[in-house]
Amino acid sequence: MKRYVYINDDESPAQDIYCDNRISNRKYTLLNFIPKNLSEQFSRFMNQYFLLIACLQLWSLITPVNPASTWGPLIFIFAVSATKEAWDDYNRYLSDKKANEKEVWVVRQGIKKHVLNPSHGLLFLFMCLFLYSIRIKKVISVFSTDNVD
Repeated sequence: MKRYVYINDDESPAQDIYCDNRISNRKYTLLNFIPKNLSEQFSRFMNQYFLLIACLQLWSLITPVNPASTWGPLIFIFAVSATKEAWDDYNRYLSDKKANEKEVWVVRQGIKKHVLNPSHGLLFLFMCLFLYSIRIKKVISVFSTDNVD
């Protein structure tokens, strides 16, 4: 049985069934941040315990203290923790963006072809693309001075 591999075949329909090369280490999106973060917070036993105590203090027959003395610190701790998680996730987003926008050199159409770079007016053997736009069947060129992350 023979198998044929077509390099740099942009016209192939198989190109569309594979995902792109985009890196994403983010934990949250804008839509799922609050539910996912609250779920994460209440997966810890101590947070469940303090929530139970705070709920019991809403019942005025069994508690001699003001419920705000428990709910205030609980909400403050959750807000600080959520802010820290949001900041960490934003930093992961920036790191992913930097990695995705790294430039790589791609051999076009299976042969070394001179591609004119209009911004410099120079001839290159390769075409420069962003890392996230690399798809399956692309041949990239790595030079000795390039970092491989």
